[in-house]
Amino acid sequence: MAIVTSRRVALGLMGAALPAAASRAQSAFPERPITIIVPFAPGGSPDIAARLMAPRMAELLGRPVNVDNRPGAGSTIGSRAVMQAQPDGYTIMMAPISFLTAPLTMDPPPFDTAASFRVISHIATVPYILVVRNDFPARDMAEFHRYVAANPGRLNYGSSGNGTPLHLGGEMYRMMMGADIVHVAYRGSGPAIAALMGGQVQMVFADLPGAGAQMRAGTIRPLASLVQSRIPGYPDVPTMAETDQRLAEYEVYTWVMLVAPKATPDAVVNRLNEVALAAARAPEIAPRLAELGFAPIHSTPADGDAFLAREQAKWGALIRSAGIRSTF
Repeated sequence: MAIVTSRRVALGLMGAALPAAASRAQSAFPERPITIIVPFAPGGSPDIAARLMAPRMAELLGRPVNVDNRPGAGSTIGSRAVMQAQPDGYTIMMAPISFLTAPLTMDPPPFDTAASFRVISHIATVPYILVVRNDFPARDMAEFHRYVAANPGRLNYGSSGNGTPLHLGGEMYRMMMGADIVHVAYRGSGPAIAALMGGQVQMVFADLPGAGAQMRAGTIRPLASLVQSRIPGYPDVPTMAETDQRLAEYEVYTWVMLVAPKATPDAVVNRLNEVALAAARAPEIAPRLAELGFAPIHSTPADGDAFLAREQAKWGALIRSAGIRSTF
């Protein structure tokens, strides 16, 4: 009887030790470098946010935080790499809205974004803006609408990839205005802006951080914001909705959020949330993000997950009703 009791005590102590060991392992996080995958080429909103925040996150964590660009297939190549990684917090992603929208344009969707990832933090929202080269014939949106109508099939618009919001922005304009414009997909908003400056496309429905440097340099110019209110810093640029009554419901935006594989433990996600928010709010980083057009959100993981689910329902309904489909 004493032997049985001793075994029970030993098993009880062992069982109590297991959660404690797991807790110590998670509290030791991180023990090696962390990689933030960006599912686009350098130059767009997620890349800018990741590269601004990574050095400060590394300083706070005491381990290197590396940024790894994995462009292609409307962000789904990078998304798959994170989704299939070990759920231990060492491979995470600075995700734009396209990691949600691109799969919804495929038949069948390659994965369910909300079911495959958990949010570390919704970092910021980012407005979109329609930009053209400085030598584009139309000087304002009234002229732009007329010029597009007078040149069916002759004007190309660049995007950061099939199924991305830059693509959806062009498709929404085409459908609402009955316009005949041609989509050209690139591997990120940076390459799309480069194609605009090189004359390969005549317009880009761009994210503000990706286009901001060239707008400030005067090589491209904004014609309209794609959100429902004018963008701070560009008060003279009208919204799409202001330029034509057919565009009254037009709105396209993006956001950036840090995400991890779904099974990543709470303790790891909470630690990464704490560090990401501290980095995004740092006095040397927050003003720079604001200057580039990022509107801070700084969510908890739970709030981020709820937001992601709402966005999936919203954009899924729009994509289905518009019949937007992509192949890769």
